[in-house]
Amino acid sequence: MLVPEVGEVTAALDAPRLLLLVGRNGCVRCSDLALAASTWSNAHRPCVLVHLDDEAGTEAIATYPFLSHLDVLPVVVPLLDGAPLEVVHGHTTESLDRAWSMLEG
Repeated sequence: MLVPEVGEVTAALDAPRLLLLVGRNGCVRCSDLALAASTWSNAHRPCVLVHLDDEAGTEAIATYPFLSHLDVLPVVVPLLDGAPLEVVHGHTTESLDRAWSMLEG
């Protein structure tokens, strides 16, 4: 799982298939999702984690403005060639599996 630094978010999201994990600092369920993704993610199932309340999150919002309208976190956004397919709510590996299955169809 990749947690990009400020200035590296756009490059981190430049992959044919990946899951964008979106949360906030201090959110317990967001931490649960990050923990689940740390063991679930691998070279064939890449994940990028951003927190909307830091500078990397601001950079992600510039790329995907819809992120600023999310009011229930955490979410998983499957990205296919940079295009978001859906917003999947949840904080477990099941949420990651559901989101990834959208990329395999």
